[in-house]
Amino acid sequence: MKRLWAIALGLSMVAAVSAQVSQPLARLSNGEINTSQDVESYLASRPDLRQVARNAWGAEQAVGEMALTRVLMLEGQQRGIVRRNTQTEERFDNVYGMDVLRQQLPQCVKPADEKEARAYFDAHPKAFVTPTQVRVQRIMLPAKTQVAGQASMAWLQDRAQAIASGTVKFATVAEQAQAVYSLETQGDIGWIPLEDDNHLIMKALKTVAQGEMLGPIQDGELAYLFLVTQRREQRALTWEQAKSFAATRAEEYCRTQSHTQVRESLFQKYGVQIDREAIRALFTRP
Repeated sequence: MKRLWAIALGLSMVAAVSAQVSQPLARLSNGEINTSQDVESYLASRPDLRQVARNAWGAEQAVGEMALTRVLMLEGQQRGIVRRNTQTEERFDNVYGMDVLRQQLPQCVKPADEKEARAYFDAHPKAFVTPTQVRVQRIMLPAKTQVAGQASMAWLQDRAQAIASGTVKFATVAEQAQAVYSLETQGDIGWIPLEDDNHLIMKALKTVAQGEMLGPIQDGELAYLFLVTQRREQRALTWEQAKSFAATRAEEYCRTQSHTQVRESLFQKYGVQIDREAIRALFTRP
């Protein structure tokens, strides 16, 4: 018998922000407060994040990026780095923030040959660990959509029970969903690395065994049902497995780690505190 998992969240970030009184979402030790109205304005300049911020996890990423932009600006001012655009008094200047970030990141150089790549491999084993991965079939519908006279969540719950009892196949339900919502792929979406414990769905998928379902889940403005068809557990790669891409991986890992270290250092220096509960509250229906 397949297990069914149920979790519910709320509205999209933009709609939630627009509909409520401005709320503090992040604070700095200098007394600055980044509010939900700040986020709404920031998202207008970051269409990439606007698309992501459709649920609480994505909104938290957006608030984090906004806070990073702000502390990079403060750091740049402290270091005397000149802004390109001095015509505005923006608190969140993405261009200036990137200029400051580039000056703080070390140069990451790809190993020149196999000997150097092997030395990096031996010195940085964490760079050559593959995360747990799952192959997933997914059904995704707008939460407000009606399907066969039912709200999406209710229809997915009904279909999940039918799948679990063996009276219908997941692929058949995915085809039915495709006829309702074709903007995203329904059914098999391939392998997903489960690296982010802050993402509600990713965290939940870590607990789902092969052949089991997760959902229905409402996350932001979308409702989901998942079926895990295959699992690959985390494993450390051998040198023979990694040597063909070790040099490229070394350079990528250097950049990722450097960015993370700069972010953590600046967040600590400027006392950044992100209020996850306040962000989640934006997605809770009154």
